Amino acid sequence: MPGVRPQNMLTWLSRRFSKKKTRSAPTASSAADDPNTRFSVRYDPEKVSLYLDGELLQSVAWQAIDLIAIRIEDEFLPFPYWYVGNKEDLLRIPNNAAGSKELFFEGFKEHVPGYDNDATYRKIIEASGALEGSFILWRGPNAEA
Repeated sequence: MPGVRPQNMLTWLSRRFSKKKTRSAPTASSAADDPNTRFSVRYDPEKVSLYLDGELLQSVAWQAIDLIAIRIEDEFLPFPYWYVGNKEDLLRIPNNAAGSKELFFEGFKEHVPGYDNDATYRKIIEASGALEGSFILWRGPNAEA
């Protein structure tokens, strides 16, 4: 979509897929995140971690990540899910999770060698026109086909 800057892309994508507001219990989140989400994602120099209502669900080490993808299905709308990890450890991160924008644009760029925000942006634009499907944003050299 012309005129949409990469840092605003997830906001745009969220609006594109939003059809109704959810009524989930709020959790602590950064200022730009959806206040209705129960999920949050955090990262540090060693790993990415997914939380539900503040409780750790799962973590994956940066060096273990060999796939970053988006999956869109009717049952997932209004938000697509991001899949991050590998065959054994795969995080399923809601697009509106608190902290997701920082992870998707800052964390991946900093910690995933070869992750390209511009290529990701183009793939997300492609995905935004789909009602369903999987879109691989980044695949590491050890990823299984």
